[in-house]
Amino acid sequence: MSKHILYFCALVLGVSLLLSSSTAFGWGGPSHSAMCHQVFDDAVVAPLLSQISNVSTIEDWTGEPASGWQDGQWDNVEARAYIPGIDSPNGKDWDSLDETTRLKYMMHNVGDVAVPIGHSPACRNPNGYSNTIIEGILELQVSTWGTYPDIEGTTTWYNDESGHTYHYTGTIYDVLDEHYYACRDNRDWYKSTEHWPGYHTTGENQDAGWNGTAIAQMLMRAMIVDYILGKQPEDAVIDGNRILGPGDDTTFDASGSIDPDNIIWNSDGTYTHTYGTLYQYRWDLDNDGTWDVIDDDPYDKWTYEELVAFGIPTGQWCTFKLGVYEEPEEGGSDYAYAQMYLQPSGAPEPASLSLLAIGGLGVLLRRKR
Repeated sequence: MSKHILYFCALVLGVSLLLSSSTAFGWGGPSHSAMCHQVFDDAVVAPLLSQISNVSTIEDWTGEPASGWQDGQWDNVEARAYIPGIDSPNGKDWDSLDETTRLKYMMHNVGDVAVPIGHSPACRNPNGYSNTIIEGILELQVSTWGTYPDIEGTTTWYNDESGHTYHYTGTIYDVLDEHYYACRDNRDWYKSTEHWPGYHTTGENQDAGWNGTAIAQMLMRAMIVDYILGKQPEDAVIDGNRILGPGDDTTFDASGSIDPDNIIWNSDGTYTHTYGTLYQYRWDLDNDGTWDVIDDDPYDKWTYEELVAFGIPTGQWCTFKLGVYEEPEEGGSDYAYAQMYLQPSGAPEPASLSLLAIGGLGVLLRRKR
């Protein structure tokens, strides 16, 4: 049998496998499950898993999302549509899915977008990857692996073939941007002529799948953390109570407030929260239910005389309120309260100050919503 006939038979076998097995697409269900297990075991991800339900069901799922939920996968991932309350670009209502189903579909989507075929940013190019046969060969091989690339402890990945180093660092939007180009570069490598069927050696084939799988896992880690932190409430923090006398001024400081899903990924694979990145800060200085100051600045400076003129009474402890808000489309908010005392002119400091300190009320008083 000639070499050309063998090549033809291999192509026919690849097509048959693609058409006969639902696990041939998107790296296949078994490989998605294996990637989920590895990502959920990651040292950064694991401590957060108590905040989602049915983790084992998500990890062990080997099915495929209904076809409609696989449309426009990169658009959904890029928009973070899997977070409740954010609309899906493909018109699908993610909020209608229970959390287990949402996360099964989301993790599958995230894995798929590293594959350089219809799902991927690798296709956002007139010369996008479209070789279904070699795609199927790669996916079938990946699904047989007993081990997957180790991503723990780093957000940097080096592609030996392309010579490109990917730094999955910065905000979630930075990570998505880097992922976009990682997919494009990985496609450019194994789409080249010498990697087509008939020239594709076993080692090169595995390298191609290994690269795509490493990319998928790195994005999976960032996106599952993004999902979990997106479920957590904002945290409004005021720097504490204060006493002012004539001629004094004060700055109400809310810079310690956080939006939990505003984080920066570090080069060692950990993340840190960013501060002062909330969309809006609101101050109700006399706690009458009306916001007196609304802006995007966590600091609000007043003099004693301005506060008196504003209507804050002297000679008694008064409550003031802070509200912090996420971006309008996310809609989350949180509130914190603290106390201030305006001394009457010539009066000593209030005797209750020491009691406040002993009672712990010098720390902010907080109410969650």
